[in-house]
Amino acid sequence: MSAKHNQLAGTLTDEILSGRYQAGDRLPSERELAVRFNVNRGAVREAMSRLSQLGVADIQPGGARVSPINEASLDIIGHMLAATRVPDAQLLEQIFEVVERLLSMAAEALVERGRDADIEAVRTQLSLLFDNGLDGEAHAAARIEMMRTIMITSGNLVCQLIAHGLFKQFAPTLEAVKPYVQLDVEAFNRIARRLEGALANRDRRAVREVFDDFAELHARTLAPAIEAAARQSVRHSESLPEVAAS
Repeated sequence: MSAKHNQLAGTLTDEILSGRYQAGDRLPSERELAVRFNVNRGAVREAMSRLSQLGVADIQPGGARVSPINEASLDIIGHMLAATRVPDAQLLEQIFEVVERLLSMAAEALVERGRDADIEAVRTQLSLLFDNGLDGEAHAAARIEMMRTIMITSGNLVCQLIAHGLFKQFAPTLEAVKPYVQLDVEAFNRIARRLEGALANRDRRAVREVFDDFAELHARTLAPAIEAAARQSVRHSESLPEVAAS
């Protein structure tokens, strides 16, 4: 879509997500939107088509109505995360919970059906996390690569697609939180060593327990980071008038 189409679709999506338009509400007509955004009706139709693809609007011959948000496509998550300077804490926690579950399912599939070479590939990736010389950024990169390796070697395409879709949308928004993340690397590595053993023994139950502990650790890490980022965002907003006045 062109810049005009993107602006129209993006604004309407934001207005739906903010509650200006509720589920079941009729959206403005093509003529009204064309006047408001100073575009032709073809541009309006393309933008409305995008809303339909996102699943936030049901387009009918007589007009468009807002759909319930829980019927939207997975792509709406990116819009929800981008709606505020600091990502919504509850939404991020829900995303991490789903990703952890997907990783657990992928790892369990790996120990059940994976080749020895696939398990060894994950164990090799895990071993990189135990390098005491890794700084925070390098350790984070190694964690992401470890998760990616688990997904790839699991052979579970559905897990791979959902996890990739979620990660692609929430990764950019984590930049606002990243400076405040203080992961307990020693605790993470202890859990990672347990995962290495569970994979080596092809112990599905142990794998599930390990990812439960990963989820708990990540939740403890994420909550204070989001709070700190939110506080900084408020201070930044409060300082803007003073900067402008000077």
